Amino acid sequence: MTRVVAVLLACSALVACGYQEGVIQKADMSYLKFIGNLPNAVVQIDEMPPFELKISPNSTNPQNLNTLYQVSPGRHHIVVTRGGNLLVDRVVLLDNHATMEVQIP
Repeated sequence: MTRVVAVLLACSALVACGYQEGVIQKADMSYLKFIGNLPNAVVQIDEMPPFELKISPNSTNPQNLNTLYQVSPGRHHIVVTRGGNLLVDRVVLLDNHATMEVQIP
């Protein structure tokens, strides 16, 4: 009887330690980085609500200078205005896990 129990426990231990295989895939995302003359520029990406780049010209904070805006990979229409004047009107194609810089004059 003890030999049967020992064999069953050994079989259960072997089955419980099975090999598992899987793939971890990072989420699909891309980034936009705006560079150049940033103060008071209003950005609209596709049909999203517009937002203003509020960075003072005297800013020395590296975080403000390196802000990334996360968007999905694919085709995006970017419009940048300042004071009602059109500065940038561009269609970009972003790869997965890519960062694209958009120069603002």
